[in-house]
Order: sequence, then C-alpha cells, then structure tokens
Amino acid sequence: MKVSRSEFSSVYQACVREMAERMPVDWSALAKHNAGWRKARFDAESYLVTSEIRYWHALRFMMSEGVQSVLDVGGFLGPFPLALKRLGYEVAIAERYGYYGNAMERIASHLDVNGVRVIDADLTEPSGLPEDVKGRFDALTCMAVAEHLAHSPKALMDNLRDGLRPGGSLVFEVPNVAYWPKRYAFFFRGETVHSPIAEVYHSAIPFTGHHREYTLQDARYVLTEAGFEIVEEQTFNYTIGPDRPFQFLKYLPAFLFREWAEVIMLGCHKPT
Repeated sequence: MKVSRSEFSSVYQACVREMAERMPVDWSALAKHNAGWRKARFDAESYLVTSEIRYWHALRFMMSEGVQSVLDVGGFLGPFPLALKRLGYEVAIAERYGYYGNAMERIASHLDVNGVRVIDADLTEPSGLPEDVKGRFDALTCMAVAEHLAHSPKALMDNLRDGLRPGGSLVFEVPNVAYWPKRYAFFFRGETVHSPIAEVYHSAIPFTGHHREYTLQDARYVLTEAGFEIVEEQTFNYTIGPDRPFQFLKYLPAFLFREWAEVIMLGCHKPT
C-alpha cells in the first residue's frame, strides 16, 4: 500500500478537524493529573495539526514494511488511527479512555463508528495486553507514550513485543531530552529540561506528564533489551522550521546534529 505525502496530509488534517469538533469543552478531567493539559495552556488542535510531520514519518516506515494491520498504542485524541483506517489499513487503538471519566466519550465513539477498534487497555501495565490481540498485528505504533512513565518501561516494551506477529514492525517515538533548544535554555538561561515545576506542583498524584525523556542511546537500549531488532533510526524537528528565519538560525544545531533533534523515532522488527 502506497500513499503520497499530499494524500496523507489531506486525509490526516480532515481527521484532525473531526476530532477537534469532538474534544471535550471542559478539560478538567484530562488536566487533573497533568496541569500542562489545562485548556488555557495546551492548544490540542494546533498540536495535532503540527504532528502531521511525526505521523508521516511513522507511515513512511510502515509502508516500506508492507503492513496491513496496525495497533496504535496510547493514541489518545485519535486522528492518526482514524486516518490510517481511511487510507485502507485495518486499525485498532489501545487506550484506557475511562481514566478521564466521560470526557473522551465522543472521541472513542467516533473512532468506533468509523471502523477503528477501540481496545480498552493500558499497555504500560504488566499483562496489560488482552489475550485476544497477542501476536495479532503487522505493526504497532507507540508514539509519545514512554516519556510519561514514572517507572520502568519494561512492561510497556513486553506488551509491544507481544502484540506483534513474528517479524512484525514497531514504530517507537519519544521526545529527545538532548534537543538543542532545551540545551540552549539549560546552559544559557538556567532553565530545567524537565516538566515545569508549576505543572508538577498543581497536578494530582500520580503526575502523568513527562517523567523521563530519552536520548537516542536510551531508546536504543530499551528496544534491544526488549528483544527488538532496530532497522531504521530517524531524528527530526516538527515545531520549528525555515518559515521562521530567526528561530531557525537560533536553533540550527537541532538540524545539523541528529542527536540534538526534537524527536527520536526508531523502526524495529520483532524477531521471527
């Protein structure tokens, strides 16, 4: 299955608009354990629009692998799995929407009626993968999930491996703690590379924001320890670009050195 960049963009952005229409008006349930998600601070629709770049990188890898069935792990607002479904893939999403009370009912319902199977599961928990989906999928995507863990990622990695058929493909994406703007802010302004303390302080326990962002070496380590074979490494930026010349020049090292880019994405195989 081959999809052009323009075709993906058209389908994905239409899905973003549909999900934006179904986002909760009151974000208090979503922001309870992560104050950074307060509606006044987090523009979810803009984040999803910009994330098209991230998802295109993931789709390119999956197209090169010839996958047909995909499980999106922790897809949350869901435009990517919905777009994959409309592009002809068999798609499921593993998400515990009940964590947010009834706030995400319209999102989950829209995915379901459009043919995306919603699996009520948290794959960050030991034995979090339902038995009926073990070894079921050609590919899994785990994007912007691992950095939210306050504990070992081993359970997550085990569940990702168990969800794939032998020889299946994994897209594993995390934010890069060594991203150049973070280095710049730390060295020149003394700012933390961690979540702002105000967001942590005003969040209920457990805090569900970013606990540990990864370096490229970190990402390689957890994947190889979990038994995956890394076949492709990508690092790229998606929130800064040449359309803002001063910002681009200020953060040019993020484009020159792969270890300093914004996002780390590794494409992997589960051994046969």
